[in-house]
Amino acid sequence: MLKEIKNVFVRTYYRIEYKSRTHIVEATWYGTATKQDLKQAIIAGLEVHERTSCAYRLNDNTDFSGPWADSVTWIAEEWLPRAYASGIRYLAHIARPGSFGESAGEAVLSSKISSQIEVGLFTSRAVAIDWLLAKQRENDYTP
Repeated sequence: MLKEIKNVFVRTYYRIEYKSRTHIVEATWYGTATKQDLKQAIIAGLEVHERTSCAYRLNDNTDFSGPWADSVTWIAEEWLPRAYASGIRYLAHIARPGSFGESAGEAVLSSKISSQIEVGLFTSRAVAIDWLLAKQRENDYTP
């Protein structure tokens, strides 16, 4: 299951896909996005989790340069209840050091989101995926 969200310039700024082989939902952000774009993409991502009941999410902000740390309140109030209800329990957040994505990840980690969903902050996609796979092993889950 793959969804791509495009902006008004018909450029993909968000891609989310359920990887059945690893049982991980991988979300990747590109370029920049408005607050409205963020909300649209985040809701589309929730729909993937609601259809798959996947507990493991990779959120890759490596190629995303837009500021969205100020959207964490909306995410905590609107996204979190649906995310938890859809089964998300582990979130691996990847960002470049010193980027807006890193600031957003730190904001998520210090918000109420981390009280319901275990959040890991990473600078490497491979390490983030390894963390999610380790969480699956801890929970005796085998894809």
